[in-house]
Amino acid sequence: MRIIPKAKYEGLFLFPQSINVDLKSGVELIRDTITKAGGEIIALKKWGDRQLCFPIKKQKRGVYILCYFAVPTDKLSAIDRVFNLSEALLRHMIVRAEHLSVEEMQAADGQLDLTIEANLRMPAPPTPVTPVPTVAGVD
Repeated sequence: MRIIPKAKYEGLFLFPQSINVDLKSGVELIRDTITKAGGEIIALKKWGDRQLCFPIKKQKRGVYILCYFAVPTDKLSAIDRVFNLSEALLRHMIVRAEHLSVEEMQAADGQLDLTIEANLRMPAPPTPVTPVPTVAGVD
C-alpha cells in the first residue's frame, strides 16, 4: 500500500453576503468537503465582509473565509472540483502553504469565534401560533 503525503494548503473562499444569515452552512461546506477527502482543518476564520471591486454573479459584497488545511496531494483536484460546482460559493482560491509552519497557521485560527457567530446568526425557528380560545355566545 502506497502512502500519499499530506501537503499544507491555504484556501480563501468568497461567499455572497447572504451567507451571513446562515454562516454555519458555509463553514460546513468547507469542513465537510475537506474532511471527506481525508484532509484535516488546521485553522479556519472569517476574514471579513467586504465590498467587491466588481460585481460577481450580481453580488456587490462578499464574505471571505480563510482556511488552512492539510490534505493528501492526490485529493486536491477532487476538492477543487466540489468547490467549483458549488452554487453557494462565488469564488475560491487554493494555494500551497509550505512557507508557513503549523504553529503560524494555528495562530490565525478563529474557529471558536466563527462557531459562536454562526450559532448567533442561525435563523430562528418559527414561533408557534396559539389559537385564541373562543367563548360560546360571545361575538
